[in-house]
Amino acid sequence: MVGSSDKAQQLKRALDTLRQALEELESAMLEFEEELAGEQQNVRPESRQGLDLLSMPQVCQELGMGKTWVYKRIRSGEIPSVKLGHNIKVRREALEQYLQSQAYRPQEDEGLEGEQPLPS
Repeated sequence: MVGSSDKAQQLKRALDTLRQALEELESAMLEFEEELAGEQQNVRPESRQGLDLLSMPQVCQELGMGKTWVYKRIRSGEIPSVKLGHNIKVRREALEQYLQSQAYRPQEDEGLEGEQPLPS
């Protein structure tokens, strides 16, 4: 049965590689769709009060994070989003709430990386 275990591990590695490639393809397609939609909308109407929607590239820019990281959080539901046609949008208010929920609150005995804890 050692052979089937090796085959199972080989299959798992191949599936992991395929999953990663599909995630990268999805991210590239989203970015392409956003760019295409941007080219089609040269004049953008004023945003309605309370409905400030951000595109995927804008969310990445606001957070200073890469599109793969952002897309994973959107796909998991951590960052709430809406799909309008082929475009995924994030309400600015939802993004701000997400950021507030991610606030770093260190424990008293937990130091920052590379920092020595204070003596008691």
